[in-house]
Amino acid sequence: MALHLPSLPKLSPRKWVVIAAVVASPFVVAGLAANGANDSSSSRPGDTAPGGGAPAVQVKAKDTAATSQQTNAAAAAIPQCLNARLVPVGRTGLGIPMPSVWNSTSTTCNLMYGDDPYRTTSRRGDPDTAIRTLQRNLNYCYHYKLTMDGVYGSNTRAVVKAVQKRHGLPADGIYGPKTRSAMAWRLYAAKTNTWTKACSSPL
Repeated sequence: MALHLPSLPKLSPRKWVVIAAVVASPFVVAGLAANGANDSSSSRPGDTAPGGGAPAVQVKAKDTAATSQQTNAAAAAIPQCLNARLVPVGRTGLGIPMPSVWNSTSTTCNLMYGDDPYRTTSRRGDPDTAIRTLQRNLNYCYHYKLTMDGVYGSNTRAVVKAVQKRHGLPADGIYGPKTRSAMAWRLYAAKTNTWTKACSSPL
């Protein structure tokens, strides 16, 4: 049995262009909104990606979303560093001051963007000291000039990312056990109250 379709009226080329524009317009608007291309503030000179095309700020937005997901996963896996302690290095008499878990000898904890000062409703511990300890070590061993303010802000996160890249780690900006073990640290002698001049990775 043959299927007979009604014949379409003959339209001029101009009418076909108008119809095509009407059909396509919702998809174009949705695409622009998703990419942020309809925001004039995101298309400043110098913001285009290499080779032209989308502004670089769009990539940053995607990076921010990915970082947010990684941040949530990391926070759920291990606790926030809420203190700092001197971790002995063998029988050398030296130790490494590093962020640690509150009321524990464990240094399996993390610090991340927005830690100022607590992540949860708990007010135990001293995250300010944990963050300052990290900032001080980044300044000395990696020659940065972070303000030692006890706030894990955008500058601290950027420096942690740079250090992670330097050591071949995923650059998520979260200070955690892998970053701790890869980093170089300045050692401290408690008996003589002195610091070593050089940094090393004894962990």
